[in-house]
Amino acid sequence: MKINKSLSLPLYEQVKQYLEEKILSREWDEGFRLPTEKELAQQFNVSNITIKRAIHELVNIGLLYRQSGKGTFVIRRNEQNISKLVTLRNESWEDYQHPHRTLSFHKEEAGKNLSNLFRIGPEDDVYKINRIKLQDDQPVAIEYSFIPASLFPDFQVSTIENDLLYNMFQEKYDMKLDKAKIYFNTILADEYEANLLKVPIGEQLIVFERFTSTVDQWIIEYSKFILKQEQSRYFLEVQL
Repeated sequence: MKINKSLSLPLYEQVKQYLEEKILSREWDEGFRLPTEKELAQQFNVSNITIKRAIHELVNIGLLYRQSGKGTFVIRRNEQNISKLVTLRNESWEDYQHPHRTLSFHKEEAGKNLSNLFRIGPEDDVYKINRIKLQDDQPVAIEYSFIPASLFPDFQVSTIENDLLYNMFQEKYDMKLDKAKIYFNTILADEYEANLLKVPIGEQLIVFERFTSTVDQWIIEYSKFILKQEQSRYFLEVQL
């Protein structure tokens, strides 16, 4: 493993390209455990910082994932469309079932942040819904959702049992939805998240935060989705 230090291409980029080729050629197949960062630094004759940067880049594009205390691994090639995980509505009858397990469901005061978001009073109630999204009976995401109680009278948890919030918004309450804005981030799993998603504490998780607006430009829903990433490589496909 040789790096050409006379090239204008940054060292971390050269390391990244080498590792990426190993992965894409399947010489390092899914589940393969990479050498430690110290071992790679010695093999490439570069600093640990250079190796960390290269691996960080490959984690960000979904080719590698880290497991705390275990190492860095090649991600499984099962792909998941992000839009399906945070989808607005059913696209066909075959998509009707959306298995979830409800963990908690209750009303609470909106507080400052949610009241500003929903344009309601801080003491007004919001529904807080905590669910696990399932795939093949296995947990794939933790879902936290908040919606203003005043907009959804007689709302009960049975309304969304194994269904999407958006279906309830449109079918039961005739909400005219306009758009959803989604933010992406990563966190390290705490004890609660690790237990629910069956991953080690400190595992890197993907976070999507979704803000849903009506055609009148009122935000009526805020949801946070926390996903484990070792099972899939996530993508977003845009129709042109």
